[in-house]
Amino acid sequence: MRMGDNTKFYQNPVLKGYADPDVYYEDGTYYLYATSSRVKKGYEVYTSADLVHWERSGMALHEAWGFEDRYWAPDVKKIGNRYVMAASVSEHLGLAIAERPEGLFVPQDDWLFECSIDGHLFLDANGSLFLYYVSWRKGHTYGLYGCQLDRSALTPLPGSEKLLLTPVEAYECRQAPVVEAPYMLCRDGRYFLTYSGSHFQSPEYCVAVAVSDSPLGEFRRCPENPILIGNDKVSGCGHHCIVRTPAGGLYLLYHTHAVPGRQVHPRQLALDT
Repeated sequence: MRMGDNTKFYQNPVLKGYADPDVYYEDGTYYLYATSSRVKKGYEVYTSADLVHWERSGMALHEAWGFEDRYWAPDVKKIGNRYVMAASVSEHLGLAIAERPEGLFVPQDDWLFECSIDGHLFLDANGSLFLYYVSWRKGHTYGLYGCQLDRSALTPLPGSEKLLLTPVEAYECRQAPVVEAPYMLCRDGRYFLTYSGSHFQSPEYCVAVAVSDSPLGEFRRCPENPILIGNDKVSGCGHHCIVRTPAGGLYLLYHTHAVPGRQVHPRQLALDT
């Protein structure tokens, strides 16, 4: 496949052994954080100049809240002069802070929510900060949620949490009813909530999108859904992030199954426009 920004060619997968990717860009370097099949405790960080060739740069976070495993789906944004990571650790969702994008990230004293995963931070054009995530904690219907965060304290604003989507469509219910991996993109005043549907082990795990006029909805699913799904050559395409290049290109980085339709792990990362 041809990289439109720099005329380079590449072939998927771009990195094996990882899933649930997130990419942060600064000063010519892409920083990759992901669920690792190799490291069970903490998060690694990889760097790249072109989104294709990745070099391991060490550990971004060693431990959070005393948990020994299930370090999933990290997400990093720069908020003011701090780098903030949304960390899903042993099905607890919380935040960690660093002075540099490569870390080390230091967890806050306590997590935000239990029985919650897949946190995604979104900084709106007006400076408002939002957190999107999956939750099934007590008193909450399973689904995708969003809330607004106080930018200084990095805590949810009281009364701002809202249930955004629950799994009801066929493409969200293969093997199990699942909506997860939220990722927000705003274009021309419209908010595009992209997410994954169905169980991650399903070959038909996919990416879909819902649209709203405000960051916390109401969200309307697009009739074109799913916007990314596998075929006989690749399966389990989902849990993506959206990467904007300096030249203005948009790329989707997501994970796939190890062997299409037969073997899920170790998952691997793929890149598409």
